[in-house]
This record gives sequence, C-alpha cells and structure tokens, in this order.
Amino acid sequence: MITVTPEEITQFRSQLTDSPKALTALDTIEECEGYLEDAVPLLFMRETAQEADRGLNDWLEKCRQFICQEEVRDALESGLIAPIIEPLAASAGIPLGTATALSICVFKLGAKKFCNKTPDSTA
Repeated sequence: MITVTPEEITQFRSQLTDSPKALTALDTIEECEGYLEDAVPLLFMRETAQEADRGLNDWLEKCRQFICQEEVRDALESGLIAPIIEPLAASAGIPLGTATALSICVFKLGAKKFCNKTPDSTA
C-alpha cells in the first residue's frame, strides 16, 4: 500500500494553501491514515456523489499521458504538486481532490519510475 506520512501531508499543506479542495483532499488522506488506495475512491465519491468504478491503478493509467509529459514528471519528481493538480484534473476529467491524491501518489511512486524511464535515458 502506498502511504503518505504526516510529515509529507504537512509539506503538501504548505504548498496547497491557496486551494481549499486540495486541502480537503489532504484531510481525507489523513482520515484514511495516509493510505492512498483508500483515500482516492473516498475522495471521488465525496466529490461526485458516485461510487468509484475503478481502482487506484486504473486512475493512474487514466492520468499517465498527462503525468508523463516531461515538465509535469519533473515537477512531481521534485515534490511540486501544486502546479500540477488543476491541469491534471482538467486533462483527465477528474475532480480536483482526486487529482491531488493521484499527484501525491505519483510523487510517492517516483514519477520517473511511474513513467517507465530507463535510468540510462536520463542524463
């Protein structure tokens, strides 16, 4: 399971002070004790009043094309999720809070690893 530590949540909170929906997503992640697999479907359900019809991996696949653009991947790799959330939500057609949790998930997985970059292709 992919988990977010309380320290990481605090770091993300300082980045996302201008986005109430992103802060609400962080509250939900905390409520789920940092477990992103639990937080993503809960966020989606709260934001849309619909049952989530996909698992975490399916959500990540839906976002892969956007996330794996070089500038997005580099931002996530360095822990900058704030500038990614709104464009990700728009690109993938998902709610902002869900996009927040997915951005954090890719950060935790390692954006380069997520995008299947081979170590020798990054110089």
